Amino acid sequence: MVHLKANRLSVSRLSRYRGLLCRVREYDVKWMFSEEIAAALGITAAQVRKDFSHFGVTGRRKMGYQVEAILRHLDAILGKDEPASAVLAGFGPLGKSLYKEYFSNDKAIRIVAAFDRSVHSAVRHDPDTGIPVYPLAALSEFVADKGIRIGVITFADKTAQNALDLMVLGGILGILSLSPVELKSPKHCFVNSVNVLREFENVVFFAGNGTAPKKGATV
Repeated sequence: MVHLKANRLSVSRLSRYRGLLCRVREYDVKWMFSEEIAAALGITAAQVRKDFSHFGVTGRRKMGYQVEAILRHLDAILGKDEPASAVLAGFGPLGKSLYKEYFSNDKAIRIVAAFDRSVHSAVRHDPDTGIPVYPLAALSEFVADKGIRIGVITFADKTAQNALDLMVLGGILGILSLSPVELKSPKHCFVNSVNVLREFENVVFFAGNGTAPKKGATV
């Protein structure tokens, strides 16, 4: 993985660039200009060029950017070239569905274990997925022993904060939270919270008002 200074918005755009380029590659597109990328994503060509320059992506005059070369570069930046090990806290219906839908066959992110409050003593293997599920209390020691630095939280109540505290205590540095609970974390730990209910409220608002935010804007 390439380590660069960046803010949340620029990294989010990198993921969007990668998604677009993966799609156009399926149509055997070899080169793209910044104007074409910008038009497809609803941003400006100047922003595309600025992002690419910051992250070391180079192009050729009169030819644009080579799709395959950009994808290799973005894979290195986003950690797609080396699988990242992670743990999942909360293995109820949401946690299990998330694992089965997104992580069971993901080559870039490998969930090595789940933790749940329904498990009280010894580890058990989930019969549907085969993933080992440990007691929540074992989370901190596990991630410290294995050197895990990434965690996912799906608890919908105050247990989410408990899970975050245990993750941070064990050395977790990055967390994806799908919990509606507002979580508190130390500055050195990056937490990306996706509140589905809040996002749906945004959809209801803009649909009800017959308006939509400008392309590229956040709500």
